[in-house]
Amino acid sequence: MWFLEIETRLFPEAFPRPGPAWPRSLLGGCSPQRTGPQSGKGSRAATGTHFGQSWGCPGPAMALPRLFWMWLLFAGTRGAKDGDVRLADGDAPNAGRVEIFHQGQWGTVCDHLWDLDDARVVCRALGFQNASQALGGAAFGPGAGPIMLDEIQCVGDEPSLASCQSLGWLNNFCGHERDAGVVCSNETHTDPSAHTFDLSGELSDALGQIFDNQQGCDLTIQAKVKNGEEGPSLCAHRLILCAHRLILATNPEAQALAAEPGGNVTLSVDAECVPVFRDFIRYLYTRRVTVSLASVKCFHKLASSCGATELQSFCGSLFAILLPQDLSFQTALDLYAYALSTRDALLEELCVQFLAWNFQALTQAEAWPSVPLGLLHVLLPKSELALPSELALLKAVDAWSQARGASAAETEGLLEHIRFPMMQPEELFELQFNGSLFWSHEALFQKKTLQALQFHTVPLRLLAQHTGLNLTAAPYQPRIYTSATWSATVTSGSWNTWPAYEPYARKYAYTRAPRHYGYYPYQSFQTPQHPSFIFRDKLLPWSLVYLPTVQSCWDYGISCSVDELPVLGLSRSGYPDANIGYGNKALMLCDRGFVAGVTDFQDQKALIPSGLSPNSSSSPLFFPCPAGNFSVFRAVIRPSYLTNSTGGD
Repeated sequence: MWFLEIETRLFPEAFPRPGPAWPRSLLGGCSPQRTGPQSGKGSRAATGTHFGQSWGCPGPAMALPRLFWMWLLFAGTRGAKDGDVRLADGDAPNAGRVEIFHQGQWGTVCDHLWDLDDARVVCRALGFQNASQALGGAAFGPGAGPIMLDEIQCVGDEPSLASCQSLGWLNNFCGHERDAGVVCSNETHTDPSAHTFDLSGELSDALGQIFDNQQGCDLTIQAKVKNGEEGPSLCAHRLILCAHRLILATNPEAQALAAEPGGNVTLSVDAECVPVFRDFIRYLYTRRVTVSLASVKCFHKLASSCGATELQSFCGSLFAILLPQDLSFQTALDLYAYALSTRDALLEELCVQFLAWNFQALTQAEAWPSVPLGLLHVLLPKSELALPSELALLKAVDAWSQARGASAAETEGLLEHIRFPMMQPEELFELQFNGSLFWSHEALFQKKTLQALQFHTVPLRLLAQHTGLNLTAAPYQPRIYTSATWSATVTSGSWNTWPAYEPYARKYAYTRAPRHYGYYPYQSFQTPQHPSFIFRDKLLPWSLVYLPTVQSCWDYGISCSVDELPVLGLSRSGYPDANIGYGNKALMLCDRGFVAGVTDFQDQKALIPSGLSPNSSSSPLFFPCPAGNFSVFRAVIRPSYLTNSTGGD
């Protein structure tokens, strides 16, 4: 069927289309009869040809050309059943645009949420063992006919795409410019968490055999376990290491070992890392190694100690996958301590970002009292802390201080990071009655409360004139506050359902956009114009909407391109104070409220990262969801005063 499909597309002139211009003699006395609009089902062959005429003959005889054409018309659907898949327009049988059969016709699949888990299901259904690429953006050209499925979310072991979660048959917000494609392969990994880093080149196998023979060595590399035991001794050719580096001419991963004087090199290795020591030395030959999430820390340690900087960087990228696997946050805390000990600034920054975006969950975890004081001094000054409110942060610091038995000086150092102006006057007033920290740090609280009350009661014009008061300083800037006062959420799925009516809830519905046959999830909500008490009753209306298509962007007056989709749209009504700017944020949420990524709203839109897992061939999220994909998005409104040194959206 694949060969036939390609042939009919490449040589359409070989199969003339029947029509009124055909001689009646060739049709065996048959004549065309006009019919009404086609239903679409069964009206497309594998070539995408469409008919608007029916052909009838009074007798059983049928001319050979007509028989041949009818056979060609139905060749693409004969024997196919619902859920069957095929690849079209690829350069090889293992690659192409994904097409799926449903109710008598073939159609395409939209690339929204398309990743390698989905591609594996397609490839295995076609007899391949795995998928090497999941492509979007009509990489193999746009298809024709209906778009059968959209927002497919496979686990990876389903028998068919039809068994995966999606918006349902023929429900989509997509065009053929977003048709999904795959490249299949027969390479497999027994460990689904394994990720291959390959710089091998043509000499990889030969150099690996030289290493495996363990003969003719002039350099002995020995692993010395840190508790004093000796590990396996492995021979390595200094010459081959040098030759390997020169041939590849890309990354001198083994130069540090090759430059060691003498014939013996001893490496200090943790006991837990001895099992991967041989694989690491072999990598210095072959430039190829498979790293699982269980072994990534050991490979990172060995690469760091031996100057294998490219492998070290690769392992560092895998830590972004490892961190969300443990929402007890113990892994994140352990990796942060490890980053400090190895002076790995990139890994340290990665851990801090993960903890900042998921700070609310961290304060509620059992690991919260074990967070080091030094790490808190890194986290608390950040404006990208995601948490319900500044009062929630103060309570979390109080709980940490009591659980740790922190000294007065340690606690006061943390309190200096609390942004008291971001708390409302009634919250400030109640601190003396409900906060256990108040009386032990009364002088500090009184100073900070006075600072906050000035912010809440004095107009900007006077505040700006106040000597020494810097409104661009951290205490006067909002964090990512996720409470209902400053944020709202919208969900991308469940297109055809309406939420239950709640008379006092925020307006949450699926809005039908003008000039388009679709419903887009949106939420309208209100926030104060500014955290200052002066603006408490001056509410600003907002509308948050999930926009999956270019048409939907146009419908809402937002400019976006195909490459940017899907996006979140955020618009406001009314006119806020001219002295207030907004640095709004969009949060991508996985199951259990885990924050996978944060982006900025610019020009009324926030881009949604298209990679929802580490297996996606598109740009991945900063922290992929531990399982499945995300579909919940939170918009956080972040107003601040405009001054000479700040600006807003």
